[in-house]
Amino acid sequence: MRRFFRKRLPAFLLTLVMVMTMVPAVSARSSADIEYKVEAGETVSFDLSKFTDYYDENKDDNLSYLRFTDVTGLDSCGRLYAYDYSREEVGLDEDDLESAYFYVSRSDMSRDDYRLNGMNFLAGKRSNGETVDLAFQMRGDNGGKLTGILRIVIGKTSGSSKGDITYTVKPGEEVVFSDEDFSNAYDKAGGSGTMKYVVFEKPSSDYSNAGTVYSRYGKRNATSFTRSELDDYKFYYGDSDYGDYDLDELSFVADKSFSDSIEIAFTAYGGRGSKENDSVSGTLKITSSKSASSSKGDITYTVRAGEEVAFDDDDFEKIYENSSCTGSFKYVEFSRPDSAFNDAGTLYSRYGKRNETAFTRSSLSGNKFYYGDSDYGDYDLDELSFVADKSFSGSVELNFTVYGGTGTRTNQNVTGTLVITTDKTGSSTAKGDVTYTVKAGDEAVFDEDDFEKFYSNKCGGSFKYVEFSRPDSAFNNAGTLYSRYGKRNETAFTRSSLSGTTFGYDSYEDADYSLDDLSFVADKSFSGSVELNFTVYGGTGTRTNQNATGTLVITTGTSAGTSRYVGNIRYNTTPGTALQINANDIARLFRKYTSGEALQYLTLTSVPATGSLYYNYYNTSKYGSAQMPLTASTAGNVVFSYSPASASEYDLSELTYIPSGSNYCTSLGFTGYSSNGTTVSATILISVTASPVSEVYSVTTKGTSVNFPANSVYSAVASATGFGLSSIQLLELPASTAGVLYMGSYAADTTSAYSYGNGTDSMGQLRFIPNSKFTGSVSIPYVALSSSGTALGAGVVSIGVVDSVKKFTDISTSTWCYKYVTELASANVISGYSNGTFQEKNTITYGAALKLIMLAAGYGEQAPTVKGSTFSGYLAKAKADGLVSGNPKLNGPITRLQIAQIAAKALKLSTTGLPSKKPFTDTNDVYVQALNAAGIIEGYFSNGTSTYKPNNTLTRGQVSAIVWRMKNSVQ
Repeated sequence: MRRFFRKRLPAFLLTLVMVMTMVPAVSARSSADIEYKVEAGETVSFDLSKFTDYYDENKDDNLSYLRFTDVTGLDSCGRLYAYDYSREEVGLDEDDLESAYFYVSRSDMSRDDYRLNGMNFLAGKRSNGETVDLAFQMRGDNGGKLTGILRIVIGKTSGSSKGDITYTVKPGEEVVFSDEDFSNAYDKAGGSGTMKYVVFEKPSSDYSNAGTVYSRYGKRNATSFTRSELDDYKFYYGDSDYGDYDLDELSFVADKSFSDSIEIAFTAYGGRGSKENDSVSGTLKITSSKSASSSKGDITYTVRAGEEVAFDDDDFEKIYENSSCTGSFKYVEFSRPDSAFNDAGTLYSRYGKRNETAFTRSSLSGNKFYYGDSDYGDYDLDELSFVADKSFSGSVELNFTVYGGTGTRTNQNVTGTLVITTDKTGSSTAKGDVTYTVKAGDEAVFDEDDFEKFYSNKCGGSFKYVEFSRPDSAFNNAGTLYSRYGKRNETAFTRSSLSGTTFGYDSYEDADYSLDDLSFVADKSFSGSVELNFTVYGGTGTRTNQNATGTLVITTGTSAGTSRYVGNIRYNTTPGTALQINANDIARLFRKYTSGEALQYLTLTSVPATGSLYYNYYNTSKYGSAQMPLTASTAGNVVFSYSPASASEYDLSELTYIPSGSNYCTSLGFTGYSSNGTTVSATILISVTASPVSEVYSVTTKGTSVNFPANSVYSAVASATGFGLSSIQLLELPASTAGVLYMGSYAADTTSAYSYGNGTDSMGQLRFIPNSKFTGSVSIPYVALSSSGTALGAGVVSIGVVDSVKKFTDISTSTWCYKYVTELASANVISGYSNGTFQEKNTITYGAALKLIMLAAGYGEQAPTVKGSTFSGYLAKAKADGLVSGNPKLNGPITRLQIAQIAAKALKLSTTGLPSKKPFTDTNDVYVQALNAAGIIEGYFSNGTSTYKPNNTLTRGQVSAIVWRMKNSVQ
């Protein structure tokens, strides 16, 4: 998906934001979301990653910009500095911040905006002991919103060691807290009486990448605490009357990459009797056991034997910034390596490019490698790389010194060690590289935004185009790079022709080919990985004087650990059953990814590799052409309209897929467009199995973790395909607002293959931990893989998180509507009969259906307005709000048409902007069409004709499904 840019809010939304931000939220917050400490008269620089990490842990899209909505104490305590569009550093006061926007990427800025990266604060010399609070609002590139507080504490140290507690833990493992440690800290710090409970402050953003604090980790009722949640609870010592969770059941599970330390401030409360009149503050420090064995400032790169790893100058700059040195980092000098270096490999400047230079042990130590400015050295530090010998194994070390200072003085320095180690099992990686995974014989499609992100992190101005260096001879045996593979004007590139060609980003017209049309088709015998060195160019206006180099790695997905199936929209069908692509599914996805924009039309970017795709398969449509097969060479030339205006246009709802064979997954790629040019690129995944793959459903109570139902998933796939799965790949993870799906102690992902059985990274180790306050439904779609890594089919695991499980004697887990009834009963939307039954096959009455619809749409309980008439209050309210007209019989049946009309009105669905083609042949009702477009009701499809059957009545079970979809559409 291309970026969704937003430069300024419309006036009415800006007014709403201003009204909301007038609430004095700053003073009500006990802790900040991002906090810095600085001495009076000194400067503190803000780390961009702290802002992006805070946003990433709460939202699914990427941070685009930030603005400050309420500022306290800035003018009296110091000055805020930021870089403007022309890269000039500008001082900002409280008045300036009222209209200032701070962007992550310079390419998103206008001339009145500022960079979020590089911001700093200069504290006043007389502001010792003061605090500056800056309330902010963040916006993402896909419409996400998040608020928080940036706090700057002046002249205050990080807290006394009095009462401190320290634990050490290995990466990926657990360390258990001891309540006696906190009690002893309380006593030592002079707390009176007996300690009763502990309250933790909200940790810094480092916590998100370090690990997670749990209560009862790995046990029943396990609970995890996010940064935002940790400071919401009291952890009691001994007596549960004093808190929410037992302090002695707390532990910290470190992330597998945890390598440093984190600190969490706490306050221990106690006293005598029932009075909580004494408190002691302290700091809990958790340190990785790795840090004890590695020296401060070390850098480690991993490389395969015979391959190259590029150095990143920012790694060295971070070492300088983390030291006690002042001023700016300028250059690096390496010490002469020992003789082992000769057998390990060679260090190069500009490897494989013009003016390539190789360094011997002797020549290496005689050169300066500069950071940013060539006045400070002989070679660019960011153009260094190490090429490992083909027999290289183990590791080699290079000692270095980084120099810096103020102005032309380089009197500040710090030493460190660069470790280069082999990794025989995995491919080498370098920061800023782009990596694609492809199976032998398959295609990997390039995403131009991957290169744009790399450019934005390196250069200024706007990204314009890419040039690839000539690959080495290994590329010939790996595969072929194409522009518009399988489409009109397809072009294949040889090693020689590739290096002389430019590939443009977005609308850059001076390039030879579009970067977004590139793909790599792997040879059927391709294994391992291949690299392409590239240079990204950009700048301001027509100037392309800003560039950066990087490496594109293309690797096979045949290892046990990775898989690359994608499906933004997912369908299931069986052999011999035609599958109709639902245009409304695509329209809803488009609105989701563009924060509400309407889909106008789309083009296909790929067609299924197995089976056939047709337009107007049943030859009954009045739009476009007669039945037409859509192949790789023809599909890209057709524009499909969501709402065709004339008979010459092609109707998006007339795409039909015909399976070929059984037990496989195939995909269909598309790019959708709005009327103003906003685009969304996505993939439809189609699963074809011998019989449908059953949904696997689990239910858990609020705040209680639930294990992934591995055995049930295995049985569902085996029953549908006749084969046992070897592993699964997840297609989508639960929303961050719902909770986290963990693999062991770290978050699961959508690229790993989780095996069936015991051992590391097995399905049985997956565990969903809902957020403590969340109730609702969670869907986890997956692809089932064979032992060779190919797809057998796709399915879904659904988890209901409820306040309590209300049971009915005639509803079991095998009842088709069990999920709907269970979750709606917990939410007090539906209820059963006095004898404990639900009777899902009974025809529902008008009054009962009216009540359920109104409750699902957010209406409250309505008291009877007519004595003895249970649903009379709902009818009165519905008539008053225009949901119902006339005098329907509350005890009589309700039709499918009446259900749709009431539900669409209750949800306030728009009846404008709907497709010109009606979805059903037996009703033109706009409310039926609106509810169908929202994905809440469906029809009956047969041989090219879709009907709704508006006069049919419904059962209690059928209405529970409709009401469940309504309720989930408004959450």
